[in-house]
Amino acid sequence: MLRVVVQVSDINNVDQALTSCNNLINEIPDAEVEVVFHQSAINAVVRGSTVEDRIRDLMRRGVVIVACRNSMRSRNITEDQLIDGVKIVNAGVAEIVRKQAEGWVYLKL
Repeated sequence: MLRVVVQVSDINNVDQALTSCNNLINEIPDAEVEVVFHQSAINAVVRGSTVEDRIRDLMRRGVVIVACRNSMRSRNITEDQLIDGVKIVNAGVAEIVRKQAEGWVYLKL
């Protein structure tokens, strides 16, 4: 099975990144996909964001959505502000490195 870890760090790229993730799942429906949001893109995984419905749709399709605690802390975002079902890791960059070390394909969007 193909496993893909996606890095989204820039809030200005979130719309296109979500479109690309949907395209990936449509083309390779059995892929295991994890999307790590950090830096300014962390705001996309906050409840009420303009892309909340799209993120919820990806989660319904089996995509794991991950928030970086360091990015949350730097922007005063608390766990209860996140979209339900978003997983939290301490450091988004460390999560990406771990996944790559495990053989996951790395995609930066």
